Amino acid sequence: TTSAKLARHLKQAGQLPVLVAADLNRPAAIQQLQTLGKQIEVEVYEDGTSKPTPKVAKDGVKRAAKLNAMWAIVDTAGRFQIDDELMSELEEVKAAVNPVETLLVVDAMTGQDAVQSAEAFHRELELTGLILTKLDGDARGGAVVSLKAVTGCPVLFVGTGEKIEDLEAFHPDRMAGRILGMGDV
Repeated sequence: TTSAKLARHLKQAGQLPVLVAADLNRPAAIQQLQTLGKQIEVEVYEDGTSKPTPKVAKDGVKRAAKLNAMWAIVDTAGRFQIDDELMSELEEVKAAVNPVETLLVVDAMTGQDAVQSAEAFHRELELTGLILTKLDGDARGGAVVSLKAVTGCPVLFVGTGEKIEDLEAFHPDRMAGRILGMGDV
C-alpha cells in the first residue's frame, strides 16, 4: 500500500512512476498492487511468482526505463523481523537494480522494535530514507527520533491512514508537537 501511495504522490508531482510487483511471498500481494495501480492510473510491472525476486525487480526497472518513467518503485516483501534469507534476497535485489533510493517502511505502532529493525536494515542495505506509517492510530511517533539517530536517514513521508491519499511529506516540527502531546501544531 505504501508503494502505491508513494507512486500517487510522485505522479501528482508530475513525475512518472512505475510500480514493480516484487513481493512474491505474500499471497495476493501482486493482485493488491495491480488493484492499487489501477486506482491511481500507474502501470504495474509483474511477472508472476516463479522467477527469483531479483530478476523480477531488474526486469521491472528495465520496463520503467522503456516507458521513460522517472521512478521504478520496487515493492518487495515486508519484513517484520530480521530474517537472514529475506535480508539476503534484499541485498540481491539491491545489487540487481542499483537503486537511487533505498527506503524502509516502518510501522509507528511497533515503537522501539522498529528502531532495532531499521538499524539492522541500514547496516545491511545502506538505507537512504524512511517512511513512517500508521500515524493515524494511537502511536505518537516517538520512535522517529531514535530512527533518525540509529540510521542517520531522513524520514521522508508519513502514512496517516489506510486510504491511497493518506501519505504526507514529513514535517519535523509537526512531529515534535505530536511527540510532546501538543497535537499537530
